Amino acid sequence: MIRIFGKGKFTNSKIPESVEEDTLELDWFETSKTIFRKTTRNGREIGVRKDSTPLEDGDILYLDESFSIRVRIKPTACIVFKPKSHKDMGVICFEIGNKHLPIFISDEGEVLVEYENPLFTLLDRFGYEPRKETRKLLKTHALRVNKHEFKTTARIKLKHKIQDESPINITANQ
Repeated sequence: MIRIFGKGKFTNSKIPESVEEDTLELDWFETSKTIFRKTTRNGREIGVRKDSTPLEDGDILYLDESFSIRVRIKPTACIVFKPKSHKDMGVICFEIGNKHLPIFISDEGEVLVEYENPLFTLLDRFGYEPRKETRKLLKTHALRVNKHEFKTTARIKLKHKIQDESPINITANQ
C-alpha cells in the first residue's frame, strides 16, 4: 500500500512521458475527505491522509521516477438549469440550501445540483426548465456560504421606567 500524507499535490502538472500515469477515481463528495483508502485504476491500494483542502480534478497525489497517481473526479447525474434573473437565482439557491444540498455554479452561470427526483420535479413545476445531465461536480464551482457572526448593541425602551438603562448586548450566530 502507498501512503500519502499532507498536501503532496501538483495541480494539472505535466508528467514526464517515461513515468506511468495511474488514476485515482473519486466521487465529487469524496474530494473533501481527510483520510481515506482507495484502489487506483491500475490496482494500487493507497491510503491518503491530508488537510481539509478539497482535491481537484487533475491533482497529482504521488509522483516518483516510475509512476504517478492523478485524481479524476467521476461524472455524476445532476440537475442543470439556468435561472433567468438574479432574483430567480437567489430564490432557488435559497430553496436548495434549505434542503442542505451543495450547489455548484458553472462558468456559464448554470446551477448544478446532484440529481434528486423530488427536487427535479419541484424545479420543473415552478418553470425553471431543469435538465438531467451527467457532469463533473467540481469544488472550484461550489457555492460556499460562510458563517457570519455579528454583534450589535440595542437599546430597549419600555413603557414603564426602569432603574438601569444600560444597553443590552446581543450576539447572534448564523
